[in-house]
Amino acid sequence: MDPHPSLHELTKLSHTYYERQWMYATAGNLSAREGDVFWITASGKHKGELNEEDFVCVSVADGSLVSARDGLKPSAETSIHQVVYSQLSDVGAALHVHTLDSNLLEFGVGKEEGFRDFPLPPIEIIKAFGIWEEKPNLTFPVFYNHTHVPSIASEIKRYIETKGKPQVPFLLIEGHGPTVWGKSVAEANKHLEAVHFLLQVMARRI
Repeated sequence: MDPHPSLHELTKLSHTYYERQWMYATAGNLSAREGDVFWITASGKHKGELNEEDFVCVSVADGSLVSARDGLKPSAETSIHQVVYSQLSDVGAALHVHTLDSNLLEFGVGKEEGFRDFPLPPIEIIKAFGIWEEKPNLTFPVFYNHTHVPSIASEIKRYIETKGKPQVPFLLIEGHGPTVWGKSVAEANKHLEAVHFLLQVMARRI
């Protein structure tokens, strides 16, 4: 199977995010969808040194491996991307990073609770999401950071099935980091930059 045309964009972003200290060492993962499959960073790859061969192809339907270079395995968080793509049909790219501010924020979501919505500050940067209301009353979902990543993915699926699509194009795993999406890699990156600023504001208001 031919590589996804967006892998060059994702590779460049990986290097940028590493320089911004959003993706230390092997942390984080980036993906792009093409029809019934998506390409995601392979497990254990250093994000400051990533290249276009460091991705594997995975099924949107069930997260099974479709193709990969010898020895490469999907990221441990592939199940999260699979749920985003399978539940949100208009998503073409998903980006997951580990920023400092997203880890400094504490929300107290319980393990049994699984997830909870929290308010976003109604500041100007929200327009990056295509929301033009004056001082909108918005929330975003925060999920408990289960050690078993598929459990997080299951909670995300449960959230969407019970509450619908999040009001904004991102979710946060507490003590871990945000997962952001968009119709394209460029849109997902725009959303991620806005999310980073929002979380910086929230962290400084504590």
